[in-house]
Amino acid sequence: ASAKSRCFLASDRAATSEGLGERLWKGRSFFGVHEVRNDPQRGVHFLKHGTTIHGAQFTDPGRALRAMSYYHVNGPFGQVFQAIAPTLGHKPVAVVGLGAGALACHGQSGSAWTFYEIDPLVEKLARDPAYFTYLRDCSPHARVVMGDARLTLRSAPPAGFGLIVIDAFTSDAIPTHLLTREAIAGYLAKLAPDGVLLLHTSNRYLDLIPVIADLATDAGLTGRVSRLGHQGNVEPPASPAQVVVLARRAADLATLAGDEAWADLPAPSGRRVWSDSYVNILSVLKLRL
Repeated sequence: ASAKSRCFLASDRAATSEGLGERLWKGRSFFGVHEVRNDPQRGVHFLKHGTTIHGAQFTDPGRALRAMSYYHVNGPFGQVFQAIAPTLGHKPVAVVGLGAGALACHGQSGSAWTFYEIDPLVEKLARDPAYFTYLRDCSPHARVVMGDARLTLRSAPPAGFGLIVIDAFTSDAIPTHLLTREAIAGYLAKLAPDGVLLLHTSNRYLDLIPVIADLATDAGLTGRVSRLGHQGNVEPPASPAQVVVLARRAADLATLAGDEAWADLPAPSGRRVWSDSYVNILSVLKLRL
């Protein structure tokens, strides 16, 4: 961080809030309010955007590269990387949404990673070793392409990625233009013939699975959805995550196709498929009675 921001850190300590410890940094970008918090008891830094945690990392160097929270090695993200490792090999990986950069620690040594991030402040925090070191230590040559991924992905080579991860949905709001018929077609154009599309759909307010099921049927894709909930007292700590994987063939999903922790996508809902000219948020609201 700059000298100016470090002065801000020294003078802007906050009391424990929501169990995430003291505030190390707080700032606002066009896309909302970001915070970095430190929990000294657990030895963890948290990246918070609005009311949602977007990343966490141990401060102990011996544990710092163990992906935690949603990205735990035994969670859905870790399972996907383990399952497709033989076919993924060293093919390039694209991730829409940077967060703290934890996904970079799931890649094989020598893999080429490109993160697509719309908020410059997120990259600044992810690259500041005072807060997070995933990018620096797991994928030091990873590219971070700034801008709206629907636009910036257009310059990527066709059929070049073995895996594309869409990790830009939050609990408070979703960029719906990343979840339309045209968006899916754009991802497929950049995905290798045996490539996999992974969508992180954890959301407090919206049930996005029917939307994705409709989009998958529309595009002729097969898919699986994770059924893992809370994983108990695992180390490092894990958060439940809902993840969907899509591919052109069931065989491209490797062992996930027969894993009881993963279910088939539901049948199409019969509703109109989301497109750049039609999105219906009300149809996927989770009712809380």
